[in-house]
Amino acid sequence: MATDRPTFSESWYRVGPLKPRLRSVVQTTRQQYRGHIWHILRDPANNKFYRLDEPSYHFVGLLDGNRTIDDAWKKACADLHDAAPTQGEVIQTLGQLYQNNLLDADITPDVSGMFERQRERKKREVGGYLMNLLFSKIPVWDPDRFLNHWTPLVGWIFSPIGFLLWTVLIIYGVFNVINHGSQFFNQASAVLSPSNLGWLFVSTIIIKLVHESGHAFACKYFGNKENRGGVEGIGGEVHTIGVMFVALIPMPYVDTSSSWTLRNKLHRAFIGAAGMYLELAIAAVAAIVWANTAMGTVPHAVAYNMIFIASVTTFLFNANPLIRFDGYYILSDLTEMPNLANRSKEYLYCIIKKYIYGVPNPNDPSHSAAERPWLLTYALSSAVYRVFISVGIILFVADKLIILGLIMALSTVIGMVIVPFGKWMHYLFTSGELRKNRTRALTATFSTAFVAFLLIGAIPMPDRSRAQGFVRPDQITTVYAETEGYVEAILPSGAFVHPDDDLPLVELRNVHLEFERDKLTAQKHEYLAKYRKNRTEDIASAKAMREHLDAIDEEIKRADRDVQRLNVKAPFTGNWIVGNGDSITGQYVQRGQEIGQVASLNDMQIVVTANQFLGPRLYELPNEKVPVEIRIQGRPDLKFKGTIERVIAAGQRDLPSEALGQQAGGEMAMQQDEQSGQMMASEVFFEVLVNPDRDVDFRLYPGQRVVVQFDMPNKTVLAQGWRTFRQLIQTRFQI
Repeated sequence: MATDRPTFSESWYRVGPLKPRLRSVVQTTRQQYRGHIWHILRDPANNKFYRLDEPSYHFVGLLDGNRTIDDAWKKACADLHDAAPTQGEVIQTLGQLYQNNLLDADITPDVSGMFERQRERKKREVGGYLMNLLFSKIPVWDPDRFLNHWTPLVGWIFSPIGFLLWTVLIIYGVFNVINHGSQFFNQASAVLSPSNLGWLFVSTIIIKLVHESGHAFACKYFGNKENRGGVEGIGGEVHTIGVMFVALIPMPYVDTSSSWTLRNKLHRAFIGAAGMYLELAIAAVAAIVWANTAMGTVPHAVAYNMIFIASVTTFLFNANPLIRFDGYYILSDLTEMPNLANRSKEYLYCIIKKYIYGVPNPNDPSHSAAERPWLLTYALSSAVYRVFISVGIILFVADKLIILGLIMALSTVIGMVIVPFGKWMHYLFTSGELRKNRTRALTATFSTAFVAFLLIGAIPMPDRSRAQGFVRPDQITTVYAETEGYVEAILPSGAFVHPDDDLPLVELRNVHLEFERDKLTAQKHEYLAKYRKNRTEDIASAKAMREHLDAIDEEIKRADRDVQRLNVKAPFTGNWIVGNGDSITGQYVQRGQEIGQVASLNDMQIVVTANQFLGPRLYELPNEKVPVEIRIQGRPDLKFKGTIERVIAAGQRDLPSEALGQQAGGEMAMQQDEQSGQMMASEVFFEVLVNPDRDVDFRLYPGQRVVVQFDMPNKTVLAQGWRTFRQLIQTRFQI
């Protein structure tokens, strides 16, 4: 039965007689990780590093050029007993030392080939080649002598006093931003405007130069600090500064890998954070300049760009540990998990090999059982985030230059899909590691691919879409003032009303109307007396007075109607809805002014706004009486059914309720219409009328926001994904 660490190797006879030793120029540093001693080997010629645990270093230390590998291994077994490295681990260690140019030995061609195959085997992990064509580096200059000269002068900024001053500066900078908060956020929309792109690029280069200088000076400062006696130039060497292309945009970079030799993990972590440390200081200074300069001036615009770059982009990219920027190295140092990215991928491959392909004793990069969940979690989350950030960069570039975006998208697909797939197939069909399990590996791989194809491209899956709507009564009428007057009384909102009620909805008072009616009545009595007197004496005058009396009667009837209209009645049976009843009491209302609404709350209807992608798809439904699922927004536990009554095909932008706009917490983006000046939806939408089922066991209230789920005809995941991709392209590029 195979063990996790087989003691012997079938290739041992080829390396046992050799007499290698470490090269004389190799430098060694001892570090402690999680209570265990590790040894860092460094080749100063190429600034490459290799890490050995205590048993492996003990074995390598026995290789003096006179003792054979077999003799050294036997002595290590005698010294360390069960902790001694196995023959397979010895071969792996020697192969890596040889490939990193740290081993001095006369290696025969067949052994060299074995070591080469060992290296290639390590590189051919399943899916291990996620080529990233969006990033490349070009070294330019060796700044080590420059840093040796200037670090004593500027290194104080990393000292406790420097940190204290940095904290005060950050607080003062934040204070300036808070004092101009509305102006700060309003100016954000102009950062990517064409007129600002030049200043933005210049500001970015300046910020990143300071950022990389922070890494370099911190590495030299803490390296000198850890070196005995503080001898300048020995600890924390920095030999490379150059240009890195991020999404084809040139950015400076510096190689501070020598910080790996520092013993204090807090020093290593601070070196990783030094770039952000200085960036935030610049952001604080820029905030002070921005707050004290006039809008529209060059210093004001440049200062805002620096705030944006040195704060927002720092936290989105550099501080994120899922990509190999500063946050990644800080996390590795603080958790004492060096080479976290590669080891996490290797552990993921180890799981695939061991439990799916059945490879006996695959290389397990974890150093303890506690590390394994973290390695697996990091491998999966970092892979997802790399895809996310690559897509984000491509879309950003394509917004500005669509041809360049297409080229980057093609190169990314090649590097992240096609090339890894080719490497994977090459591993499956040719790797010596699978010679005893190749049939199982191929069967498992192609069976998984077949099942994935069925799930993604062959089996129809539920296709659901959601849209926001609001509840409104099926019968609702707005009540307007039929005449002007002062509000003396108004019914409370929610009161049940009837057209024949004695108590009006609103009681108005207009002294002028009542006085006018009384005046007309008095005039009528006066002319009536005159008419009766002249009816027998002057027939012609009496006839004229009769016509005048008829006119006064009409005016009195009109005045009576106006006075009666001061008491506003309900148009039909329902509930009285008024939003500001108490506040309008005593106010003067004009004729035609809206006062409230009367609605029949027994019958409700739901109005849904479907965007331009969902609206046309609703016509794929077999008929309009299709059931839908409805949930009260904010109360997902309250759900009920309904049916589609009608889809209004004409696209519109005038929202049926302000509650659906983003300003009121809805989902529809709003913008001001140029002609009317009113706020309208940014994009056209389709209005869908839905009737809720009558057996709802809770009360619906007018104005409630709801989320309606439409169950479309089933489609494959591939078809749904392709539709989503096309919608994304249409939305982003208006094509």
